[in-house]
Amino acid sequence: MPGKLTLQFDSLKKTIVFFFVLLLIIVQGVSFFTTKLANERLEEQQLNLQLLRAETLLQNELDNRNYYITAFAETVAKDYGLKQVLMEDTRSILFALNNHRQRIDADIAIAIDKEATIIGQLLTIREDGQSKVVKGAQIGQIFAQRSWLTEQSKAQFWQYKDTVYQLVIAPIRNGDMVIGYISFGYNIDEKLVGELAQLSDFHVGFGLIEADNWQWLANSETNKSINQQSDFLPLAQTIDQDFVFSNYRLGRVDGQSLMATTYQLRSSLTESVKKDSIQLLMMIGLMAVLSVVAAYYIAIVVTRPLSKLLRFSKAIAQGEYDSKVDVGQSKELNQLANQLDSMQNAIYQREQEISRQAYFDNLTKLPNRNQFYRDMQDKHGPLVVCQISICRLSQINDTLGHKVGDEVICEVANRLQQMQLSLYKTSGNGFIVVYFNRCHEDISHCIQQLTEHVESSFVVQNIALHLQVHAGVTICKGKVNAIELLKEVDSAMQLAKRLNSPFQVYDEQIDLNTLDRLQLLSRIKPALENDEFILHFQPKLNLHSKRVEEVEALVRWQHPVHGLLGPDRFIQITEQTGQMKTLSLWVIEHAIEQYYRWKEQGLDIKIAINISPGNLLDDDFCDQLISLLTDNNKLCDVLVFEITEDAFIDHNSKAVENINRLKEHSVRLSIDDYGTGYSSLAQLKNLTVEELKIDRCFVQKLFTDTTDQMIVRSTLQLAHQLGLVVVAEGVEDQQTLDWLTENQCEKAQGYFISRPLSAEQFSQWLIQSVYFDHSKQEKQTSKQTDNDNKNNNSSMSECADADARVSIGT
Repeated sequence: MPGKLTLQFDSLKKTIVFFFVLLLIIVQGVSFFTTKLANERLEEQQLNLQLLRAETLLQNELDNRNYYITAFAETVAKDYGLKQVLMEDTRSILFALNNHRQRIDADIAIAIDKEATIIGQLLTIREDGQSKVVKGAQIGQIFAQRSWLTEQSKAQFWQYKDTVYQLVIAPIRNGDMVIGYISFGYNIDEKLVGELAQLSDFHVGFGLIEADNWQWLANSETNKSINQQSDFLPLAQTIDQDFVFSNYRLGRVDGQSLMATTYQLRSSLTESVKKDSIQLLMMIGLMAVLSVVAAYYIAIVVTRPLSKLLRFSKAIAQGEYDSKVDVGQSKELNQLANQLDSMQNAIYQREQEISRQAYFDNLTKLPNRNQFYRDMQDKHGPLVVCQISICRLSQINDTLGHKVGDEVICEVANRLQQMQLSLYKTSGNGFIVVYFNRCHEDISHCIQQLTEHVESSFVVQNIALHLQVHAGVTICKGKVNAIELLKEVDSAMQLAKRLNSPFQVYDEQIDLNTLDRLQLLSRIKPALENDEFILHFQPKLNLHSKRVEEVEALVRWQHPVHGLLGPDRFIQITEQTGQMKTLSLWVIEHAIEQYYRWKEQGLDIKIAINISPGNLLDDDFCDQLISLLTDNNKLCDVLVFEITEDAFIDHNSKAVENINRLKEHSVRLSIDDYGTGYSSLAQLKNLTVEELKIDRCFVQKLFTDTTDQMIVRSTLQLAHQLGLVVVAEGVEDQQTLDWLTENQCEKAQGYFISRPLSAEQFSQWLIQSVYFDHSKQEKQTSKQTDNDNKNNNSSMSECADADARVSIGT
């Protein structure tokens, strides 16, 4: 029985071997004929695959190189030391530039300032196998490709002389402002193509194409004895001729297409394919068996833990950072699992940091503008949005430093946080507060609460700072549009700043006024050229003689569309456009012309003219004014020039120097709007002025406000002691006029006496008013008639001279 079992076992083994061999012969036969039939296609497929592989390697290598340069350039752009030397001498810039260039062995490094001027350029040139760094010849020139200078890093191909560079330009920022650009790059040369050729087993070249003409820049093929390859020009994609190649368009350089090409002789590729196909046939049988067995075993051992790892990675990709994985006893797979776990924690930490930086302010740790947009999504009113801006923060930064300014911002943030409001930090010194379920009637109360919490003294470095804020407010009653809300609230806040108001509620007229202001800005110069300005005159009453002997000339703009505009609509715009000197000279010239017209009518009226602080800083303006008045000494007696306090407070030395120079030439000066700025009578003591105008804010309620009475009375007494004439402006009633007369004020001006009038209206009003001395006019008219009869020719000559004197250059 054992022998029989053995024979049966041997027979079964032979049977298995027989059928296995038979099956193997059938399989190999089928494989042989299949291989023979497929071999023709295999050759072409192999050629395409190798070409695709070479092209992929070329593209990946160029992309990796570009990514590497970009990452490095962006890192260098954040370097504090580079920012420090950016505005220094060329040598310092080149030294810093070379230090960074050496770190990546770049072939070119360029530093560009914010005006697109090249302030540093280093080039690597190779001579006799040696590399040498030289200074570029374009330093001091404007960078030709200004469109490449953007707020984002940009990769380009750039040709300088006969060399093409793979270049990356990154902006250098100081805060949110771009202050320059840094650029690094590598040559497209034989070194590069040699490295790429080693990776791909293909020849690699770069060239420029223009109008079907190919110009080689670099070529990895150095065997020039092969005429075919030496004459090779890859102008058409094909694999049917002597060469197999593929072109990859990189971009345009100076109007030409920059191309990369991978190529090889067809015979070289097909020879290796044929040699490999024989070996492939020999390995088919062995690999088939081994592959089946090995694959079955590996599939059981490996796929189960890999499936777990796959599920683990999917959880990470979906943002689930608390997942765990168990892959059994395999050391390598456990290491991989641990690395994935570490990666999970690192991704989580980075996401948290990115989210914090994206949605929270680094200084105050408050949510920022982006978080405001997120929070306002799908929100509905009613709600009130308030934007708060800290006053004079720039002055604190300039005087005490940005560190103190940051402390002020943090202090305001802490005070607002104590109120437990929906608070956001949206700009350098701005905060957004959101009140939900509030209406228009609550705004004043809300603003009062905010200012009470914020506007108390803050002591820093033993200096007590009185914090103040301006606020803009907007109201939303329907679906919230966060972007529109911020635009509205910012417009309201800017208006509050201009009006020096604690807060301003937004309405559509604010945006209309802003548009109107922009339109006026472009019309100032044409208006001066087209003589669209006119003068109105407001009388000043002499309180001793009860006569009008002087007027103030006030400029108006007869706008062709908007009609008559007051100075508050265009004076500030005129200063911004640099037209204030021209306008001031226009006013002076026309005021003098009007003085002579009134003189011919028998009206001896002095004229006060306003000049701006900027005029007193302009030596040329002062020279023209002195020249005009010194040509006729009489004009110095009849013209008074009013200047505001900030003319000598904000620009002390230069303005005071010109004020004294004007006084040396007998020009009469008056201080306008006294009491609204920061000057004092002690400062006026050192200025050669003759007149002081008390601002209307102290006069309008003078009769009923005892505090205003004390201020005006003390100002009158001290001004008289300094020998100054005092004018009170803003007189609105008879009681105020009587009080000023009793307290020895010399002159008064205001709507109670008369509003500003045109020249013709003023003449009619004066003759008909109780403030006109008719007897004086009769005497003057009689005297003028006698003079006209005796000296008619002389009078005509004098009038001609007077006309010539009022013409001044602008």
